[in-house]
Amino acid sequence: MPDSVDSDLTYDDLIHDLNNVFETITEAAELLRRDKRWSPLAATLARSVNRGKRLLGAIPDRTPNLSAIIGDSIQSITDYCVAARKPRLKFVRQINDEIRLPGSSKDWERVFENLFLNAAQVMRKPGRIDICAQQADGTLTITVADNGPGIRADILPRLFRADVSTKNNSKTRSGLGLHIVDSIVKKHAGRVHAANREGVPGAVFTLSVPSV
Repeated sequence: MPDSVDSDLTYDDLIHDLNNVFETITEAAELLRRDKRWSPLAATLARSVNRGKRLLGAIPDRTPNLSAIIGDSIQSITDYCVAARKPRLKFVRQINDEIRLPGSSKDWERVFENLFLNAAQVMRKPGRIDICAQQADGTLTITVADNGPGIRADILPRLFRADVSTKNNSKTRSGLGLHIVDSIVKKHAGRVHAANREGVPGAVFTLSVPSV
């Protein structure tokens, strides 16, 4: 019978050790920043470290403002597209700056980064993502629509399962991104629906949660 997990290996200990990793990356980014050729990469590393700290809770969570969260998520995916040499994405937002979300910012940052990343990874040429938010009758509805290849019909009914991926490349598919999206939205008494756009190529995700 395997030994039980050491009681000292707590979540706080994990945060401590990961912060040491983040510190090393931060120091490396600082060295790169001193050379103008590498300063954009240094800025990307610094933003990635801050995102990691937010997700861990090492940085105090802020009020979940939809516009701010979308902005952070766009920056993260733009950094990814540059670093991974993926086609660039244009983001078009129709969001009231005052809209708030239930729960924590770090949860919603995971939601939108996974949605945007899912689109970025299947794009074969520069594309576009439209984000629209509307409030009515106590419900906040957010749509995220892209102009990529869309979702295969055989995948749509089981898209949010943990073992299903929209990507064909076995090296990049994990099947967890959209499952995480679905789980977080449900955690906040909401629902998410996926479909292909009508009349034009692309996919559209519709999130509905109670207004706050």
